[in-house]
Amino acid sequence: MLAARAEFDQTVSNQIISNQIETGFSVVKMLFWLAVIGFVFVNGSAVGLAYYNNTKVQDSFDHLSRKMPAAAEPEIRLKLQEVFHVQYIDKKDLPDEFYDALQIKTTGQGFEISSAYMVTVWPFGRVEERDEFGEYDPENLTGLESLRDKTRIDLFFKPYAISPVENQ
Repeated sequence: MLAARAEFDQTVSNQIISNQIETGFSVVKMLFWLAVIGFVFVNGSAVGLAYYNNTKVQDSFDHLSRKMPAAAEPEIRLKLQEVFHVQYIDKKDLPDEFYDALQIKTTGQGFEISSAYMVTVWPFGRVEERDEFGEYDPENLTGLESLRDKTRIDLFFKPYAISPVENQ
């Protein structure tokens, strides 16, 4: 009888210990999920910021097309900088490609304003193996550099507005 009782106590004791191990708090699991959530949050905010800046640029273009429908190109360029300042768009928020592709076509009755640019989000950081021109060959990348290239996110934006034409 004592042997059966000792065996029962040992079985119950083993079950209690195994349940504590399986259902206990795990710092490793918590740190893993915090890292995953943090990674998603940081990269999601970078993508969100790019779309937010594009929305502000599109709003600026729309504002200019409504408020200055018959303005000349120099006036539009001056006013664009003012509107960017009001919208809290800094020069570094947009790539140089935006300013290079900025086109303002004026006619006697209105104008069209447009641009095209690309923003790249690098989830694992920029590729470091670049030549003197800042370019790299994806075929020659290995290891983490290859992962960085494959996971990059290229976002293309084309803000555009046309001023309304009033029939007189």
